[in-house]
Amino acid sequence: MTIFNSVHTAYAATCIKILLQPEHISAPRGQKILERLDYSFGIDNPAAEAIRTNDEDRNKVIAAYFEKEKELYNSCTNKVMDFEKASKFWSKLQNPDGTVNSAYGHLLWYKKSQGNKQFGKEFMTPWEWAKVSLIQDKDSRQAVAHFSLPEHHWVGNKDQVCTLHATFTIRDNKLHLSVVMRSNDVVKGLAYDLPWFVSLMDRMLADLQPTYPELTKGTYRHLAHSMHIYERDIETVRRMLGQVSSQAA
Repeated sequence: MTIFNSVHTAYAATCIKILLQPEHISAPRGQKILERLDYSFGIDNPAAEAIRTNDEDRNKVIAAYFEKEKELYNSCTNKVMDFEKASKFWSKLQNPDGTVNSAYGHLLWYKKSQGNKQFGKEFMTPWEWAKVSLIQDKDSRQAVAHFSLPEHHWVGNKDQVCTLHATFTIRDNKLHLSVVMRSNDVVKGLAYDLPWFVSLMDRMLADLQPTYPELTKGTYRHLAHSMHIYERDIETVRRMLGQVSSQAA
């Protein structure tokens, strides 16, 4: 696994790798992509800030949507009417009841999907489970927060959650986070996912510091079973890499 210094260098390197050295050219649902399987990287100094590229126009788009999506996640809503305010794209993914599945804040901080109700205890949110696991055992390997749930796996579901799980660990008084995704679109996924996942490290760090005052932020690690660029986005990636000027495009 290659370790980078920042979210920006990790993103740029991923763009280069998938664009110039794809392992596969496939077409899920008839949409052509450049793809690498089980692509991973790490970041030693992760910061929850909008991704910056060589395309200033694209940077403005990324920063604006990142803020909108972060606000949506933090609100814990899963209503498509709320997500549509950020992008009309969400309307294409809605469930029959007007909700979306990839409402990450709802999944993490609202939906009580983990726990021991069968033993007389109430379910917990994935966030509560991860935090309690680390408070009870500083060296725990059980602080796993699930995003993709069995209930999402039904024929006709247009919003199969891309993120499988996130695992928090503490080693040598550093809080680390590893995220595993089944699928990650470099342009419309990773650019927003990456800084938001890093923000989870900041939030968990704040939750744990009353218990572990010496705790600091460690390394972020990312694994995508399919990291890809859609053919329709190739020129966008080239502009972000500085290979094509925005004026020329």
